[in-house]
Amino acid sequence: MIGHWSRERAAEWLRRPSAGDDKYRRGVLGMRTGSAQYPGAAVLGVSAAWRTGAGMVRYVPALDDAPSPHGLPSPAASVLAVHPETVFGEPGSRPADAWVLGSGTDPADRSTAERSALLELLRGGAPLVIDAGALDLVAQARSGDDGPRDGAPAILTPHGGEFERLWRASGLGALPDDWDPRGGADGDAQRGRAETAARLAERLEATVLLKGSVTVCAAPGEAPLLVGPSTPWLATAGTGDVLAGILGALVAAHAAGVPEDPASLARIGATAALLHDAAARIAAGDPEAGGSGRPITALDVAGAVPAAVAALA
Repeated sequence: MIGHWSRERAAEWLRRPSAGDDKYRRGVLGMRTGSAQYPGAAVLGVSAAWRTGAGMVRYVPALDDAPSPHGLPSPAASVLAVHPETVFGEPGSRPADAWVLGSGTDPADRSTAERSALLELLRGGAPLVIDAGALDLVAQARSGDDGPRDGAPAILTPHGGEFERLWRASGLGALPDDWDPRGGADGDAQRGRAETAARLAERLEATVLLKGSVTVCAAPGEAPLLVGPSTPWLATAGTGDVLAGILGALVAAHAAGVPEDPASLARIGATAALLHDAAARIAAGDPEAGGSGRPITALDVAGAVPAAVAALA
């Protein structure tokens, strides 16, 4: 049975700090995002993670030597300029409670050393948010027919096109005839998307957060959760990077319970999607947030996350 995620249920997963908390108890999030081509993706994700309430964000640059084709600053320099509170580290230097991988990266530009480092995280124990340019590694690592596959608990965040590529790479054959990559509001279409996402989650033994106007969160063996419809103002570049940062901060905050209850990643994912939409509505002055609506950027959404947390928690 497909469930619809509510603000009340989301509030249960928005952890307010207590008097006994320190930065480590609030969650340490490692981020391996951005590239020479897309340094802004690192900034957007890091901004969103901090504003969601991460106790610490540790940014680890990729092991890629490619200079920017446009003379842009590196992702690390870009992050430092906007968020000097961010901690920087080398791969493997310090542990993190959870990781965000892949936002703003292209597997075609990935070095052999970077591929090995990402696979090491996939084989590790810390929960992972896997986005964009790291999704191909999941299909390679988890889609075989040789029995259970060990690895870190993971939530994958594909949009429709990335989902189609994951599906093909996972050996599941043709997509269902009623597959709708954009995810309109039609009930039958949403039911079909939810069932399709659930099949991929079972195949990859990972939670799938399928982005769209209505977001689907499907964990293996669990009923899929639907979030939305979201505000159409979210349909702008970079908002997926913001969602990954929000999700990463929430996973880090709840990381201790994820190994025993991997399906909790679907509930955390649904909470992140709802918080993402709430922030966008605040930024856009959406009617639901007391305005008539206006264009926004991804950084506007990240900036509105604290107000969305306050409204929901």
